[in-house]
Amino acid sequence: MKKRLLGVISFLFMVQGAAWAADEAMQLYNLGVESSMAYKKIEYFTKALERNPKMVEAYKKRGMLFYYQEKFPRAIHDFKRVAEQSPMDTMPLHMLSLAYLKLGNIDDAVLNLTRSIELNPQDATAFSHRSEAYFMKGMIEAAIKDADKAIELGGREPIIGKAYTIRSKAYRALGKTHLADADFNKALTLNPEYYKYTLASSTEFLADMAGKSSDLKHLGWMGIALIVALCVVVILKLALPPPNKDDTR
Repeated sequence: MKKRLLGVISFLFMVQGAAWAADEAMQLYNLGVESSMAYKKIEYFTKALERNPKMVEAYKKRGMLFYYQEKFPRAIHDFKRVAEQSPMDTMPLHMLSLAYLKLGNIDDAVLNLTRSIELNPQDATAFSHRSEAYFMKGMIEAAIKDADKAIELGGREPIIGKAYTIRSKAYRALGKTHLADADFNKALTLNPEYYKYTLASSTEFLADMAGKSSDLKHLGWMGIALIVALCVVVILKLALPPPNKDDTR
């Protein structure tokens, strides 16, 4: 009887201890959310995870902080934990793929994006990102196919603008200049905040044309229109507030 009683008391202490740890973890998590300094946020989220290793939201927010600090291996670690604990959530798969792309690990990026598409075939974001990964691998037709699908599904303008940008690059790689020009202009219209990203496309285009011929006739009115459009985008960028990257709050 005494052994049974001691067992019950021990169990109750364990349950109470777990509850205390969970409460303390939540308090630390909230402090991290409320903090305005990235390093303090990371500190609080880390302490919260020490008390409760299953706190998915703490991994998400710390992972986002690591990503924006370009600490990609650490971001990958956190989003792997999120994916393990929330296997039906596509968000950690997106972030894993972006971190892998930053590290040049295209195959793992494609793997995670494919998994995301399997979970949600209507995931335009995954198709858009995978289009970029395929383009980086030199798989031009696959990149166009995924960009087509992202554009067909629709979604947030920056994501669809990115799909148009990747498809523009892919068309240009195939020598389909008119299609590339149309997509490039559409991308500029959809996401002027990404003018630096599209700047790379226009630079590649102009460099390619200069390499083929020094004759201005080969640039044509489309090239001039692209330059004018780019200037407009830069002006818009200066007039617009900076994009809100604080997804950790």
